[in-house]
Amino acid sequence: MNRRHLLMSATATALGLARPAHAADLDVVIIGAGVAGLAAARTLMAAHKNVLVVEARDRIGGRAVTDSTTFGFPFDQGAQWIEAGKANPAMAILREANAKPIPDRQEQTLYISGKELPQDEYARFEKIAVDASRKIAAALKKPPPLAGLGVTPGKEPDVIVGRLLVPQDPLQQLAYALVGPLEAGVENNELSARDFTRQPDTEPQYSVAEGLGALIARWGAKVPVKLGTRVVRIDSTGTRIEVVTTGGELYARTAIVTVPTGVLAAGPFGFAPQLKAAKLEAIAQLPMALYNKIALSFAQKAIDAPAGRSVSGLTRKGQAFDAIVRPYNRDAAVVFVGGAHARELEEQGGAAAVSFALSAMAEIYGDGLRGALAHSFATRWGKDPLARGSWSMAIPGRAEARLVLAQPHHDRVFFAGEATDPVWATRVGGAYASGLRAAGEALAVLGAKR
Repeated sequence: MNRRHLLMSATATALGLARPAHAADLDVVIIGAGVAGLAAARTLMAAHKNVLVVEARDRIGGRAVTDSTTFGFPFDQGAQWIEAGKANPAMAILREANAKPIPDRQEQTLYISGKELPQDEYARFEKIAVDASRKIAAALKKPPPLAGLGVTPGKEPDVIVGRLLVPQDPLQQLAYALVGPLEAGVENNELSARDFTRQPDTEPQYSVAEGLGALIARWGAKVPVKLGTRVVRIDSTGTRIEVVTTGGELYARTAIVTVPTGVLAAGPFGFAPQLKAAKLEAIAQLPMALYNKIALSFAQKAIDAPAGRSVSGLTRKGQAFDAIVRPYNRDAAVVFVGGAHARELEEQGGAAAVSFALSAMAEIYGDGLRGALAHSFATRWGKDPLARGSWSMAIPGRAEARLVLAQPHHDRVFFAGEATDPVWATRVGGAYASGLRAAGEALAVLGAKR
């Protein structure tokens, strides 16, 4: 089953400044050391510009982080795959880091209440999925009015996916969950068909042996980054832009802001002059989706299944989940939850997420695995103050907000990040492509090589 994973957090290595940074000689200050910020920095450095990235975390990578030690295999807590590998701009990261892409296995098993579907139900599931895609495509050609639902239509026709996909039985419930919460990270009644369908198909989908977060940390290791430093204010009213941080003031000719929309909406730092109303509206119209992962490892063989098998199912309580069992041929499982269910588990705490994942696996593979649990970890991207979610999803009727967010502020402050990309948003490819775009915009202001 296809995935759009672009969650957060990065690798366990803390980088300091790679070279001395002098406030007076900076061409560009970049806020955020995720994929967008690193891509912008690498592009500008290749053009011989003096760059400094400011990062609030103690690591680089943004919403891409690999735990390489706890479970005996690389556990990507955030971004894990490069989708649509034949066209995804982020494949350049793999080439530049000399990493071999590993094709994602497409074998999938489906379970309802702990029982695998009979073979004829697999065919019906496939038909449900195909029909759902056709319904969405047809509705976008002549969408029903959104105004009746309290949504003001934007410039492009749009429709709320939940109005089209109303499950009538458990199999439809599972199939439709794989559209909204387990794919987009939001419920179908919050999902914009226009925003959801703007991207190319996800096949082929690739991972990397070391983990995508670890790869991104290695790829960006030579970028000068000031870690553990929060931005307080970006003032572009003077001759040079002043970036006030918890570590002092920085001055540069241009700036690039790459933080997630959830962080921008929370207002951790100010702008002078203030952001225009259209920019603020765009931020509000691109709230953060939520997609969390629960990793489980076992002290003995507890799951009888081929290595790397993809599992999707509904529990006996009707809760949808995805999972990869025996990743890297290990006695382990990674369970995925999204949307409202993920938020509910976050509110209850990490133990609740682990308990859910164990129960979901036990319904399929037996209660014996409970006693074999050795290690566990549940991501909580919604509770992370430097992410506040996994990726951006436009509210219905406002898919064009991505283009508005991407517009420069006061001529010399540029915006990047997956939320600003009209094609690859929610994916690593969107972050990467937006970083290149923002770097190009900065270079246009800075001029040729000095």
